[in-house]
Amino acid sequence: MLHFKPNLFIPGAAKSGTTSLHNLLNQHPEICMSTVKEPGYWKNERFKHFKDIEKENYLNLFMKSKHKIFGESTTAYMYYDTFISNINSNYKVSPKFIFILRNPIDRFNSHFWWIKGLGLEKSNFQQALTENLNNEFKPYSYYPKYYFQFGLYAKWLKQFYNCFDGSNIKIITFEKLINNQLETANSCFEFLELKRLDSISNHTSNQTALLKNPQLYHFLNKSAIDKYSYTKIGKYLLPKRTINWIKISIKNSLKNWDKEKASYPKISKENRYDLKSLYSKDVSDLKKLTHYNYREWTDFNS
Repeated sequence: MLHFKPNLFIPGAAKSGTTSLHNLLNQHPEICMSTVKEPGYWKNERFKHFKDIEKENYLNLFMKSKHKIFGESTTAYMYYDTFISNINSNYKVSPKFIFILRNPIDRFNSHFWWIKGLGLEKSNFQQALTENLNNEFKPYSYYPKYYFQFGLYAKWLKQFYNCFDGSNIKIITFEKLINNQLETANSCFEFLELKRLDSISNHTSNQTALLKNPQLYHFLNKSAIDKYSYTKIGKYLLPKRTINWIKISIKNSLKNWDKEKASYPKISKENRYDLKSLYSKDVSDLKKLTHYNYREWTDFNS
């Protein structure tokens, strides 16, 4: 069975509004976005060894209908070399890429407090920043803590501009999406050679929340995605259909897991200044690479 090949990808950046963009684009009658965000299919280390059932499961994420554009959003695609190599090896005609970028300082802050809310970060902000500066990006298998590295947009985007024609790459910003969702969405529709819409339902997602009983949540979540050795033993004891039913049941229960709404504190002036200094070179490179001034990122206006 051949791989299903979407002709649109939203590869990032993480914590920059990809979920909102995914849902906004899905409102266009000629676009079908995957029913599950972040499938991670095209960067999976097992990609070359996928069985037909795995290929079929991916295909089933897209409605079987006559849409012009089929898209999916996996933020890890921005950071994985395997994504680009798998696309180049399987596509004769390049897909389109839409990146949504956020002021890297605010992205860092949002990412840090998101992981805090999940109960996975014990360090304070300054400690996490110091630790991040000494870490090199490596493929990850669970929630990533690459707060600083994920904001080095020019570094990651250079790979895409080197491998794909710039006419197939569109950059939008989180700040513009928030300020005018309709106009930003229409700019994406025009990029995809689709008609503009007169109206669109505004959409916000991934609001800050604190997990209740995070230890149990992560135990169940890791069990459902085979992060523990005992779950791998189960395949020898239970029928495959039963195991799949258990995993699906766990994942469905986690969707409704108790969360408490929260708002994370504003980043301090000192930390904002430090991050501005650390990101300035990359933002300067980004402006040259994408031919855009990012005036909405006031920290980097000069």
